[in-house]
Amino acid sequence: MTSESEHPALRRLRAAMHDAGHAALVALSQDNVTYAAGFLVPSHLTNRFRRTIVVLAGDSFACQIVVNVEEIQARARSRFTDIRPYNQFTEDPANLLADALIEAGVDTGRIAIELDFMPAVDYIQLRKRLPSAEFVGCADLFFRTRMIKSDEEIATLRRVGTLSERVIGEVLGEVKIGMTEIDVARQLVDRLIAGGSSNFKYRVGSGANSSITNCGTTAKKIEAGDLIRIEVLGDVDNYRSNVTRTAVAGTATERQQRIWAALMGARDTCKMMLKPGTAVADVYRTYVRICREHDIEPTLKFLGHGIGQTIHEEPYLTDTRDIVFAPNITFTMEPLYMIPGEMGFHVEDMYVITADGFDAITGNLCSNDELIPVG
Repeated sequence: MTSESEHPALRRLRAAMHDAGHAALVALSQDNVTYAAGFLVPSHLTNRFRRTIVVLAGDSFACQIVVNVEEIQARARSRFTDIRPYNQFTEDPANLLADALIEAGVDTGRIAIELDFMPAVDYIQLRKRLPSAEFVGCADLFFRTRMIKSDEEIATLRRVGTLSERVIGEVLGEVKIGMTEIDVARQLVDRLIAGGSSNFKYRVGSGANSSITNCGTTAKKIEAGDLIRIEVLGDVDNYRSNVTRTAVAGTATERQQRIWAALMGARDTCKMMLKPGTAVADVYRTYVRICREHDIEPTLKFLGHGIGQTIHEEPYLTDTRDIVFAPNITFTMEPLYMIPGEMGFHVEDMYVITADGFDAITGNLCSNDELIPVG
């Protein structure tokens, strides 16, 4: 395979590697390997004793290292034509990685590798095999490359986002006072699986449980006046959704309505800023300013985050990032305000920056501009 015939994702990674002055680029994490290879090696998700590694080096070298039980699937589905299997009981994958880097002629060069993910035992062996190499981290390289999505990626994100929003809307239509959070979750699970998503996560929290940011789903019964938070983190073709809705069992109180209106006002002002050239830090600062004008201190230190192969990617919408919006950046905005032990307010939708503004991937099927009455 020549670099010219490589998949666009690999060409983008190789170009970023060259621009940064690296001789090679190595990924070991589930999301970065999947982004490069185009498919998820099944046991990469569940077996921490197995390694899956991809290597790009120079102008054309490319290979993928997989455990031998995954070899057949890798040869059938991976974007890499050079598949190198190993026996997990008799071979050290770090040695296969070292062999590949030596073969590529970069064993004395600067190698960008996922130091924030790589097991220490692998790093020690790689250092032993390649004592003259310089190893540097590459988390930012991958995040910034993945941040700009292809049209194909955006289409997949629309599929999983639309499915997640539709399912939440359908389930909220069935919620009744007296149901448990687990009852609600069962309906989410059935509908998500029927819609083609199986590797998903969800959260259902009512009453005081809604005030727990990453709440568990319990046997608590929904009571009149409860706020109910439903969050779906869906999965379709290894791309994720992150959609949240807040409902009220019965009629919202004046206080609940006032808090929600303040959050939605801050969100809607931020929406007007979503276009190429806007700094994500400015969006976050605007959100915080408006919330504080209404006596609300945002619970999170960010307004949203990128979304793609993983739930949380760059850009984080916060004042610690220097990222500027550009076309085909996909992200969420999630105004969130928790009153511990009492109730929680949270809406999350997915967006994409376009040539002259933005498009809402979700928020069209089950609007949460107002608290959604159920029960």
